[in-house]
Amino acid sequence: MSKQEIKKYMNKIIKILALLSIFVSCANQQKKDEEQIRKTVNKFWDTIKRDDIEGYKELFYDNEIYLGSISADFYFLHNNYDEISKSIQGKKLKIKDTIVFLPENRKKYVQYIIKKDNDSNNLYKPLVITLMFYKPVGYDKIYNPSPLDNHIRWGNKKIYE
Repeated sequence: MSKQEIKKYMNKIIKILALLSIFVSCANQQKKDEEQIRKTVNKFWDTIKRDDIEGYKELFYDNEIYLGSISADFYFLHNNYDEISKSIQGKKLKIKDTIVFLPENRKKYVQYIIKKDNDSNNLYKPLVITLMFYKPVGYDKIYNPSPLDNHIRWGNKKIYE
């Protein structure tokens, strides 16, 4: 091998190692991000179980602006915790990606769909809980101040439209 061929070969190896290093770094960061989301979700459920509204409020970004809706959701979740927890126990936490309007607005979310107990005929609309996370505010904060959907109608019979 000539010196020039050795240089080309070494440059290729350096490029491959640099790309591999970037890939490993990104994978490690993604793992850290997902671990932070898991911790936040666990704190979310723990504060509800322990009836810790102050701890619950602290989990939300801009919580001082949305105290009313955050408090209302908390009381609903706490009052229905036993039934909700039965539905989520043992299920693997799935963190999903979403893009809102632009790629730089990429968010992550965890979603629970909870069906009413004793509803084998699917007569009741499910409760949907969506916890949204946005990296610029930190994965230790829930980005959407009202994660509940259909909680007012949860337990009411379906209305076919």
